[in-house]
Amino acid sequence: MKISMKLKWLPFVCCCLMMAVTPTAANIFHNDINKQVNKDTLTKKELNDFWESTRERLARVPMESKVEPVNEALPYRKFKVTLKSFDGVTIVALLSIPVQGEAPAKPWPVIISNPGYGGWQQSVMLSECQRGYAVLQIFPRGQGESAAYWKMDKDKLTLQLNQPEGAYYQGAYADVMRAIDFVTTRTDLDSNRVALVGTSQGGGISLAVAALDPRIKAVVAHVPFLCNCRMAAGIQNSLVKKLLDKAQRNDETALHTLDFFDPWQLAPQLKSPVLISAGGKDEVCPAGTIESIVSRLPGEKTFNIYPALTHTSCVDFYNLSWVWLDQHFKKNIELRK
Repeated sequence: MKISMKLKWLPFVCCCLMMAVTPTAANIFHNDINKQVNKDTLTKKELNDFWESTRERLARVPMESKVEPVNEALPYRKFKVTLKSFDGVTIVALLSIPVQGEAPAKPWPVIISNPGYGGWQQSVMLSECQRGYAVLQIFPRGQGESAAYWKMDKDKLTLQLNQPEGAYYQGAYADVMRAIDFVTTRTDLDSNRVALVGTSQGGGISLAVAALDPRIKAVVAHVPFLCNCRMAAGIQNSLVKKLLDKAQRNDETALHTLDFFDPWQLAPQLKSPVLISAGGKDEVCPAGTIESIVSRLPGEKTFNIYPALTHTSCVDFYNLSWVWLDQHFKKNIELRK
């Protein structure tokens, strides 16, 4: 097992701002994690039985994929993809593919991007396909372009917390698995080189789905949400606590339901290489919740801690992500099976 831990002690550019880094900020997450108790509240059988049942139900839904070219003045090809997913819900994805030119056609490695909690903000822009990847921006049910087919009248996290069956992220994770199903149907996409990339909610979804679906061969998760919800539910200003408190559902039943979708519970199953980050001043997705997951990942992992980073994008991590993906997908480095 390879673990690469990188602490950034020099000032760095993040969101076009120069921020000084202090040792105090770097240690914030240690205080949080020491105050919380991590518990395996689910048996492996409970977790596996639930997700095996979910996958079987998804497999029974015909995909009915529809791919429409988008006619825009772009230096790459763009398509709108509609798919039938879990429980027959229609979801939308946007696909971009580089222009091959005169070179011999080869299947492209694929990046599947998931949105942040707002539903629209994708971590990877379609234009990044020109780096030599196909980019598939998936909008899980009720989010972004998929909201035209399935609408929510409540908050996603707290939509249904009495039991895992019917909870929002059951369908959302299945939607991402359906996007992976779609990738495997295309001869111009390399189903052996598929990465999940996301920020915040997108990062949490990427970690969880990669643990559930071995077809994912690499994961990039920047300041991921949904991590160790039990810990987050007790940390002031965390998004999990705010949402649960607002819904008056910061209780054991709700937390038990969230356990089925929590990357902390699923992490031991995630065998593919992972690049993950945390911000020392991130109150939305506290660094301690993310660090607790890193320690449970059994495979190759690179964990970058940015002590002065709040819950936002980071130029350093974004640039590192492409170097890391290239190493795993373009230079024939052996991936874990």
